[in-house]
This record gives sequence, structure tokens and C-alpha cells, in this order.
Amino acid sequence: MTVEQIAQRLRAAAPSVGPVRLLVIDGPAGSGKTTLAAAVRQALSGPDLVVPVVHGDDLYEGWAVVAEAPDRVTAFEALADRVTAWLLDPWRRGEAARHPVRDWAADAWGRWDDVAPQEVVVLEGVGMASRRLRAQAALSVWVDVDAALGIERVVQRDGEAMRGEIVRWQRDEARWHTLDGTREAADVRLRGQ
Repeated sequence: MTVEQIAQRLRAAAPSVGPVRLLVIDGPAGSGKTTLAAAVRQALSGPDLVVPVVHGDDLYEGWAVVAEAPDRVTAFEALADRVTAWLLDPWRRGEAARHPVRDWAADAWGRWDDVAPQEVVVLEGVGMASRRLRAQAALSVWVDVDAALGIERVVQRDGEAMRGEIVRWQRDEARWHTLDGTREAADVRLRGQ
């Protein structure tokens, strides 16, 4: 499926969260989720429509994802509560959502972002198409990648110092995706380039 076909499906879909047609994009680290989100945004945006993209990396509480969770796999489930409270509940009421953005360098929450309930909003990142979130989406997309290539892409983007952490992350995200059935339940499955 091409980016334009995804855009067409979203244009034809009914709103799924208040006035929003929600697109959720998930897959392993380094698979191309952010690249796909940007391409969909570009395909849909125009003079009358701005498509916000909310990145999972902005919503995670550092590598723990959700700090009060006992482990990272459990934290991906708790992430759905955070996304629902910060984003989906306000959109369902037709209100702008507001969420803190993680400052990874400072290991703390940083600025706040406002996200209006546009016709289409994209959520991308590991955990963004979890069972509870994809149930509220107009469309869910899984982007797959070979594990070794995913690691190399992340290391190329974020530096060699991240290799150990991304290997641990990859193990936990794979466990989460298996428990959640994220890949199998996606409306669209793509292979990251």
C-alpha cells in the first residue's frame, strides 16, 4: 500500500475520536514510522488541512516509557492510559489536547504542546497502535523491519552510545508487540525501506 492509498483511506474514513480521523503507526524501533508519518502528513496537508503528528518519543517518560510501571512491557499498556487522557479524551470532546514533551537530554518533561482536534491526526511510535488505541483509530498501520537493520538505523540516527539501550528496547518492544498482537491486528502492514 502506498502513502497516497493510506491518505485516501483516511479521507474516506469516518471520524473515530470526536471529529478526528486517528491514524496510529506502530512497529519496531528503526522501522520508518516517523518517515511514514511525515509522508502521510505531506500527502494530506493542504491549505484547508494541517495534519498534526504526535510522536511516541515525546510521550514516553524516558527509556522507562511510564516511570511508575514495574517494567517496560507493562509500561506500554500504561502508555495507552496516558495517550487517552492527554490526547483522545479532549479530542473526543472537540477540545484541543495538551501534553508535555519529554526532554531526553535533561531526562525530564520539557515544554507543553497543544494539538487541536484536526480532521486527521497521526500518532506514531512503539505502543501507539496498542489494542486500546487502535480500537479508537480510523486506521492502524504496522511498519516492519529486520531487527539488525532497525538497530543500525537507530545507532546511525542517535549514536553508537545508544546501541546497548536499543538492543534492550528491541527485546522489550518485541515482547510487548507479541502480547498485544499489534502486528497481526493492524489494518495495513508495510515493510520499512
